[in-house]
Amino acid sequence: MTATATVTTLSQESVIEKGFYVPTFQVLVQNSGLPKDVVRDIQQISYHDNYKEIDGFELTINNWDATTRSFKYIGSETEKTLNGPRSPYYKLFEPCGKTVQISMGYLGNLRVMMTGRFITMEPTFAMSGASTLSVRGLNVLNSLRTKQYTYSWTNKRDSEIAQSLDNLIDPATGKKRVPARIIVREHPEQSEPLLEYVSEENQYDIDFLLTRARVRGYVLVYNESKKGTQPTLYFGPSKDAASAARAVTFQLDWGKSLLEFKPSLTTHNQIKSVTVRGWNRQTKKAISAKSTVTDAGFRINRDIQRLITECHPREEIVVHEPVFTPQQAQKRADAILTDRLRSFVKATGTTVGLPDLRAGVNVQIGGVGSRLSGTYFVTETTHTIGPKGYTTQFKARREDFEGGKAS
Repeated sequence: MTATATVTTLSQESVIEKGFYVPTFQVLVQNSGLPKDVVRDIQQISYHDNYKEIDGFELTINNWDATTRSFKYIGSETEKTLNGPRSPYYKLFEPCGKTVQISMGYLGNLRVMMTGRFITMEPTFAMSGASTLSVRGLNVLNSLRTKQYTYSWTNKRDSEIAQSLDNLIDPATGKKRVPARIIVREHPEQSEPLLEYVSEENQYDIDFLLTRARVRGYVLVYNESKKGTQPTLYFGPSKDAASAARAVTFQLDWGKSLLEFKPSLTTHNQIKSVTVRGWNRQTKKAISAKSTVTDAGFRINRDIQRLITECHPREEIVVHEPVFTPQQAQKRADAILTDRLRSFVKATGTTVGLPDLRAGVNVQIGGVGSRLSGTYFVTETTHTIGPKGYTTQFKARREDFEGGKAS
């Protein structure tokens, strides 16, 4: 993970996106485009991703046919018409395993946002106003929640465990258990403890990976395939997540490229130190390791460090976890403290539609003062194309410090 993200202003991005004119989208169902009259019925399309969850989409569709004075996709069908000439429309959005590809962007430069499947049809039969249909779908990673597995690893690091899933085959289907190429950080032996034993006990692979990511203070980021490549699943520190996707960091400034920005700076639940305790089964002795914000390994933004030391945070939080060496305990303490520090400054924002602004990338926020300006890690985005054009809303946490010991 050595790619360096390019800092890009919206003026520079507008050249790529041809001035952000003509926002558009494409929906492919079973690799086929929708009929033109169906496309005209789509009132709004939105895509949502979150580094802790599986990404999804939602379509808001006009469900009323003024010519026939009947519901177009759901609500007027009978057992007979379900198998008649209009059945393709009645069955088009059924949540029955169809592959759906969602692309968004600007005319002539669409990005594949996700490939997934319909999971929900939700019509609204309104007392007044138009009848609409909401159709929701989830990423193909949701298919990893169809079968649970039991597996174990000995003397492996978390990154090695994650990457080993890339090669595991389901014996019943003969297919890969994870339908993506798994990317992990380089040289995990330099920063991750060797784990004596880790087990996946009757779990879905995606939930197991999310659990291991939380334990290590890592993120799990899925990126759709590009031409001639496989989709990727990144498992590692948030600071390297952007290099798993397009290596870009957007520069967003209040009053220029930010339509809205709402930060939150809080000292609630902030701590100065973390102590992790465990038990060494070989020496029969207790293990204890402590991580403190004043340690040399934590190069925190000075404004944040000043507030933490002056605002009387809790001195420490003690966690009892199954660690078996002092090195494991220290790494876990570092990860817990770093994760807590990352919640010190959070924000939500809105900007013009940017297809490459996704969960897992960084943004540089400017024009909001020294305590709030800086580098933020994007945790969640919602891309919407509708009557008001194309906008991207995001949630982020400030991360322009090096939690070096934890990552």
